[in-house]
Order: sequence, then structure tokens, then C-alpha cells
Amino acid sequence: MSGSGPPTGKRDAPPLSRIPDWLTRVGASAWLTLGIIALIVVLYLGLAQLSGLIIPLVVAVVIGALFHPVVDRLQAMGTPRSVGAALVLLGLVAITVFAIYLAVKGVIDQGELIVRQVEDGWAVVQSWLSDQGISLENLSNLWSSVSSGASGGAGGLISAGFSSATAFLLGLFIGTFLLYYLLKDWKLIRDWAAQHLGLPHDLGSDLIDDATDSVRRYFAGLAIASIPVSILIGLTMVVLDLPLAFTVAVVTFVTSFIPYLGAIISGAFAVLVALGAGGLTDGIIMLVVILLTQNMLQTVLLTKITSEKLSLHPIANLGSTIIGATLAGLLGATLSAPILATFLSARRRVVDYYAESVGSEPAAGPPEAH
Repeated sequence: MSGSGPPTGKRDAPPLSRIPDWLTRVGASAWLTLGIIALIVVLYLGLAQLSGLIIPLVVAVVIGALFHPVVDRLQAMGTPRSVGAALVLLGLVAITVFAIYLAVKGVIDQGELIVRQVEDGWAVVQSWLSDQGISLENLSNLWSSVSSGASGGAGGLISAGFSSATAFLLGLFIGTFLLYYLLKDWKLIRDWAAQHLGLPHDLGSDLIDDATDSVRRYFAGLAIASIPVSILIGLTMVVLDLPLAFTVAVVTFVTSFIPYLGAIISGAFAVLVALGAGGLTDGIIMLVVILLTQNMLQTVLLTKITSEKLSLHPIANLGSTIIGATLAGLLGATLSAPILATFLSARRRVVDYYAESVGSEPAAGPPEAH
């Protein structure tokens, strides 16, 4: 039969078979990487839209992880968990309010001196500008134009400020509500979360405990690093014979738990007190000391101490902080190092868990003879 003869040539190979194996692996890895990045971006954008709820929830979880052992201790002493959670919550609120009161009272007490020193300093600046041949009239005209432009947008600023204040109060209420129940029912919530991780319950509980331990170790390191900085700033005020040295030290320590913004608040408070009570020279000295201690000394101490406590390399610690601040602002900067340490410890724990499970399985023996 004419159609049954032998083939005259080889059939062409499939197109993909001509692609080198290494290029196929690289391409698949690239697409998987792009898919993961796209998923992270989508999740990030979605969480950004829910930041008014997510941020108070995250803050409440972090504080709950730090202070639920205090509720456990109170329960062991015979205090009901609901009462112990309320006591811990009231204690945290009292500490925060006390720190704010010290800062506000210090500024008010030094208010007249601060205004007087600022006026004297402005007079010195005016005299120096006149000596340099710079007309103050031009500066006044510039200020008038800036003021007129600012007044035009005052309504928008007031509206935005009111909206921000409302969002802050709402977030504060949500965070306080969540924190109370996290303190009260921490173990119950932890067990529920462990059951929904898609892992064996004991492994899920251990992973959550590891994450909690990472958060505690980070904030313990932060507290240790903040103590010498607060003492140095307070001692500088004592050496300069300035008032409110203890108050400034306390405010510096408390606000050190707020990354970046806390340093600005405590630094501005200390400089204003120094300016009001001691003058321009003391204000400049305090500013230099604050910049050196908070930006150099505290950064070095914090990176070293938290890296040791979290078993991270200092470069990984600092790099995660920068990435966290870029992606999630102050909250990301605070939690980036504990999150990285949690991921690393979780990987080790999962590998060890399943390795032990495989090792504990009985080996198959020889078949029985019949």
C-alpha cells in the first residue's frame, strides 16, 4: 500500500524541547517571583485601605503579646482575668497620660521663659541679617505672601485636621477595646489562631509563641538601649543647671518606644526647656547632645542589642527596619525586625518538626514468613 511505506524523515521536535533546561528553570522562577511580588503589592494596597482598622489591631496585638504575662501572674495570685486585664489596661493608660502630663506641664511652666528667649534669639538674628546687608522688609513681604497663601488653605487644613483627629480617636477606641479582650483571652485566641493555620495544633501554637517571644525580646532590647540615652540627656541638663532634668529623662525613655516620632517629640521638649531656662547657648548644646545620643548612640545600641536578642545579623536587622519603614511607616519600622526573626525561627521550627516526625516513624521490618 502506498500510504504504509516507511517515513521519509524525522518528525520535528516540540518547540519547548529546544529551550535549554537552565533557561526554563530561570523563566519559571522569574514568573513565580513576579507573581509573589504582585500578590504582596495587592495585599499591601488592600491593607492600606483598611489601615484605620489594621493599625489599631496590630498595635493591640503587640501590646497584648508584651503584657499578657502580667495578667497571667495576676491570675495566679487569685485575680480574675477580666479584672487583671482591666488593671493592666488602666496601668498602661496611666503611664501614657503621666508622660504626656509631664511634657505639657514642663512646657507650660517654662512658657514665658521660652517665649522671651525666642524673642531675644530673633532679635539677634535680625541684627546679624542687618549686618550682612539683608533687608528685613523683603523677609516681611515674603512672610506676608506665605501667610496669605496659607490662609487660603486654612479651611482645608482645619477640615483635614478634624478628620485626622476623628480617625485617631476612633482608632484609639478600637485599639483599646481589642487590647482588653486580647489581655483577657490571650490563650483562647492563640489556640483558635493555631487551629486555623493549616498546621498541627502543637506546631501552630509553638509558631505563635515564637512570634510573641520575638516581639518581647525586641522591646526588651529597645528598653535597654533607651536607658543610657535617657540618662545622658538628663545628666546633660543637670550639668547645664537646667530644670526638669528628671522629667525630660522620663519623657525621652517613654517616647523612645515610638520610632522616629518619639525622638522628635522628646528632643523638641528638651531643647525648648533648655532654650527657655538657659538661653540660646544651652539650647544649642542640648540639640547637639540629643542628635548625637538619639541618632548615633541609640541606633548603635539598639541594633547591637536587638540583633543579639533576635539572633539576627546587624545588617539584616537594620535593612529590615529601613524596608519596613518604607512599606509601612512607623509601624513597619518597629515590627520589621521581630517579623524577620519570626520568619526565620518559624522556618527552623517547621523543618525540625517534620524531620522529627519522619524520624519517629517506625522503620518497615522484613516481611513475616508464612
